Amino acid sequence: MATRPRFTLLLDSSSTLSEQSLSKAHRERIKRVARGVLVAIGIALCFMPEAGGSKPMQYISYKEYALISLDNNVKQYKCLVKLYGKESAFNPLAVNGSHYGIPQGRSEYLKTLNGYEQIQWGLSYIGHRYGEPCVAWAHWKAKGWH
Repeated sequence: MATRPRFTLLLDSSSTLSEQSLSKAHRERIKRVARGVLVAIGIALCFMPEAGGSKPMQYISYKEYALISLDNNVKQYKCLVKLYGKESAFNPLAVNGSHYGIPQGRSEYLKTLNGYEQIQWGLSYIGHRYGEPCVAWAHWKAKGWH
């Protein structure tokens, strides 16, 4: 009957534990496993919100993002919130006929964007067409669309 090689844990020259077979036949397999473990730990560390922290990763809301995108201009922000509140209630999945997303734009491209990108698209549209959200809101109040 064949006997299994005996393994012992030894401290190597850099004071780390290493497993060594008396026959030295299993070193490559151990090195492969160790490399795989190190790669997995490295990948896991890349996705930690704060290494060693206990706080969960926090995201800002679409409304907060809109305020920041308007350089904290509260007057324009309030107009935009009213406008997008009527159009989509800040729902990036909102659809009304051929109009999509938070800004309810007529571009099907909006279906492929996340809510933050939709807000950027909408602010760009408002900037080109009306200049600022309060003018777009005034147009919406007068006509029911912007």
